[in-house]
Amino acid sequence: MLLSIVANVLTWAAFPPLGLFPLAWFAPVAWVRLIQEEKLPGRRPYWVIWAVSALTWGILLEGVGRAFWANYFGLVLLGSYLAIYQILFVGLARVAVHRWNVSEIIAAPAVWTGLELVRGHLITGFSMALLGHTQVRMTSIIQIADLFGAYGVSFLVVFVAACLARSMPRRGRGWSVWPLLTAAGVLTSVLVYGHLRMRVTDEIADPPSLKIALIQGTEDTVFDSEGAQQRAIDTFNQYWRLTLDACSKHDDLDLIIWPEGAFSGTLPQFVIRGAAIPPADLGIDPHRFEEIVSQRQDAFNEKTQAAASAVNHRDDDGVAGERQTYLLVGCDTVEFSGGLQQTYNAGLLIDPQGEVTARYDKMHRVLLGEYVPFGDYFPWLYDLVPIGRGLTPGTKPASFAVRGVNISPSICFEDTVPHLIRRQVRTLTERGERPDLLVNLTNDGWFWGSGILDLQLNCAIFRAVEMRRPLLVAANTGLTASIDSNGTVRDTLPRRQEGVVVAEVAILPRPSPYEQFGDWFAGLCLLCCLPLIFTGSRDRWKGRE
Repeated sequence: MLLSIVANVLTWAAFPPLGLFPLAWFAPVAWVRLIQEEKLPGRRPYWVIWAVSALTWGILLEGVGRAFWANYFGLVLLGSYLAIYQILFVGLARVAVHRWNVSEIIAAPAVWTGLELVRGHLITGFSMALLGHTQVRMTSIIQIADLFGAYGVSFLVVFVAACLARSMPRRGRGWSVWPLLTAAGVLTSVLVYGHLRMRVTDEIADPPSLKIALIQGTEDTVFDSEGAQQRAIDTFNQYWRLTLDACSKHDDLDLIIWPEGAFSGTLPQFVIRGAAIPPADLGIDPHRFEEIVSQRQDAFNEKTQAAASAVNHRDDDGVAGERQTYLLVGCDTVEFSGGLQQTYNAGLLIDPQGEVTARYDKMHRVLLGEYVPFGDYFPWLYDLVPIGRGLTPGTKPASFAVRGVNISPSICFEDTVPHLIRRQVRTLTERGERPDLLVNLTNDGWFWGSGILDLQLNCAIFRAVEMRRPLLVAANTGLTASIDSNGTVRDTLPRRQEGVVVAEVAILPRPSPYEQFGDWFAGLCLLCCLPLIFTGSRDRWKGRE
């Protein structure tokens, strides 16, 4: 229990809110000491590991439950699930060390990395708070993410910790120097690589750029149906005021970005595909239905045109001024097609004339936040959570062209999913629309200023390094940020403080092996885990540890 507590406490302290990132290099030492033991003490050692780990995950992710009390039940389930990976890590690594005689220096980081890859994919995936994310301040170290992804940094941290554990005295054996020298050699190589990769940006003279304003409001998410309409209006008005203030201070903005859902107000975008057939449960005449939807469409078009006119100082005759500023906004979109109503979490590109020229529908929905499993078959499940009828997922990435620059948008927690962002970039590149800039629109008002904001920003930093592209985050309540292709946060705003980040984004075409080959390294680690699972399961069946 003591070693489990030490490992979990050090890991928790390495993440926000404390952010004592050097502790992450020592936390796995306690796990490796458990792996080294010939036999784990106690009657139920793995239950102890699970209980301590589940509690730690619950504390680390407690911001998940702040917006609605029922979310704490989901937090308990999430923490209990994530703690299973600690059990698997210790168990599988012990099989490698004691049954296969593999050194803990290799076994521990390989098993850890393989399990992180599984966690990133299983049950829609949860790639937030990977161990490597603790090192976002160590910019030189995280540059290897363009080779191995964030999983590679996790491997490095556990590898160094395993070397330290291997060097310690144990069972009459004194200190060993060679593991420390090995760790020092690997770390030196990583730092040299990182230094060389960061120098590349200094060698490109006068790259093309965009001047972009990121708007951050302060509206926390509150589930109160009576006041929902007024809060939506207040949110829109706050963002509109901040936008006009940014335009008054900067007359050369190329693009203004609002977070997820902020542009909706009480008037989301309405779209009809094909015949205007109303859903059967509405009980409304089709002609009347078509008239109502057409009115809503016209009203939304007037809204976008008025916004573009104000931003670009268009006169009464519709003639635009010198400024030609685009808007990229998060907006709910209600689409009717063949008698079905579908709701999308969308990003819209509005040109200087007020026309919606491109739309991206969020592809990766948040479990219990945007959909309930089996909710399509058992609609009553949605009555248990305060999210309405849920959202329909998008089917393809989008490229928004602004001043000759291609922008790839993502929404909410999509920037925490490395394989999703990579797949979108690859798909757009194959279509001849290679993205130059990544943008994330997110409403983090759900988390009331908690450490979840920091954890998501850490993910965004790694996406920028992995794809070697600048990444902008426009976040309601924060953390809004401008991140360059080296993973350096150029500018940001404090959490729950309204304001504007004005970013001069340089477009630097840089190669990324990760973009080409993806999670090959983590996949190799997972492949090594498969025979360990077989051996461990067989041993448990025969009554061994």
